[in-house]
Amino acid sequence: MTTVDDSDAITMFWIRSERASKSPNPYDAPINTGYDEAAHAAGMRLTRISVDDVVVGTTEDAGASVRVRGALVAPDRAFFHTKLVTWPVDRYDYWRHLTTYAALSAAGFFTTVPVGLSLINNEKTLTALQRFGSEVSRLPSVRLCTRGYDRDHLGWCTASMRASDIDFPVVVKPASWGGGNGVFVASTIGELDAVLTWAAATELTVVIQPWLGRDVVDYRVHCLDGEPHSVLTRALRGDALAGNLAQGGTAEWTGMPDAVIAPARAVAREIGLPYLCVDFLRAGGRWWFSEIEVDGGPPDPDVNKVRFGSYRSRFDTFVSELRVGSAT
Repeated sequence: MTTVDDSDAITMFWIRSERASKSPNPYDAPINTGYDEAAHAAGMRLTRISVDDVVVGTTEDAGASVRVRGALVAPDRAFFHTKLVTWPVDRYDYWRHLTTYAALSAAGFFTTVPVGLSLINNEKTLTALQRFGSEVSRLPSVRLCTRGYDRDHLGWCTASMRASDIDFPVVVKPASWGGGNGVFVASTIGELDAVLTWAAATELTVVIQPWLGRDVVDYRVHCLDGEPHSVLTRALRGDALAGNLAQGGTAEWTGMPDAVIAPARAVAREIGLPYLCVDFLRAGGRWWFSEIEVDGGPPDPDVNKVRFGSYRSRFDTFVSELRVGSAT
């Protein structure tokens, strides 16, 4: 086997959850291999780390030093992928991650996802509250923190639903999870009460939205540098309540529907990330803007190649501006 010498390569540190970085899921092996290959093609070394591997120091003159696993790293030789992981097992680490991302940015490093965008990633209510230039409707939503849930909370919730013109049946889902996990349909107020009582047992924050029926189709538009690049179409199958592959749904790369090109471009340009997914829903002949995913998948080799090339290009621009600023 030929060993590739990448000692001079730029390092892209991918900050993972503590669990994924210390005990990688074998299911992710093909995905990780694809990412490694795409990063190498862009002239980068991809290194997966956790926040525990990062030490940030300051000096009296407001200078900064950053070490990763003990090695000093420089802003013109390394950058960080900083998308917050929001699976249930990671929720106790949110603050550690967000403050580390902010510290790295303040220390003068390029980070792929600003802290504020990590907060709205995959969060449908926060997405809906942004003034993106979307040309399609947003699904009305009610967001509820369930710690201490009781009958008063149910009354507050149903009052908000009426104000948002949300009628039964409704979808109830965790606000920050992904992969179609934890999705329920409640057809009556009694069923809604039962689901919220269950959610309160784990202190979940949930989002309540109209149920669009079993014919709903999800269109995930992958955007590179503000331009729609490709679309992954997902649909329900069997008794699943979400079209995600993890829930038994179907997924295929299809042609880009004309209806999503302009709104996806508007959202992607407003946000300004090198890579972004914009999700739309279609049911009954209508379109809705659903959410954004700052690190959505599943990608394919062509998307990976352009995506990591975009990361590298954005980093190179950052370094050029950094050097110009240092010279003035």
